[in-house]
Amino acid sequence: MAKTSALETLIDLATDDRDAAAATLGRLRRDHQQTEQKLEALLTYHAEYQRRLDDAMAMGMSIATLQNYQRFIASLEHAIEQQRGAVNQSERRVEHGNEDWRDRQKRLNSYDVLAVRRREAAQQAEARREQRQTDEFASRALSAGLYQ
Repeated sequence: MAKTSALETLIDLATDDRDAAAATLGRLRRDHQQTEQKLEALLTYHAEYQRRLDDAMAMGMSIATLQNYQRFIASLEHAIEQQRGAVNQSERRVEHGNEDWRDRQKRLNSYDVLAVRRREAAQQAEARREQRQTDEFASRALSAGLYQ
């Protein structure tokens, strides 16, 4: 089994963290979309009910019926305001989820840069070792040729 370096372990952990943040962000975006859809449904229902009230008023209605319409429209408007608050909260959660994902991606990128630098340094060291070895063989071959 290959030995895992501390940096590789950090990269694995950072990848897991980033993936978890991405999953959370996806869930937050879906929740936000559902929250916005609920608001749109409430707004549509409010507009429809307001149209019904206008139509009923044109035909004439009792005070009690008018008050019922008004109470119901007022409760719809209250629900709309609450849903707008929920939309705002879900937007903030999505923004925080985005920030969290970016932070985790940035951390992973920095570990990746360190890993690349480490690999490049190892490759350079190997190239220098091979060059020294080649130079030594050439020097021995030259020495052996001069003294024969």
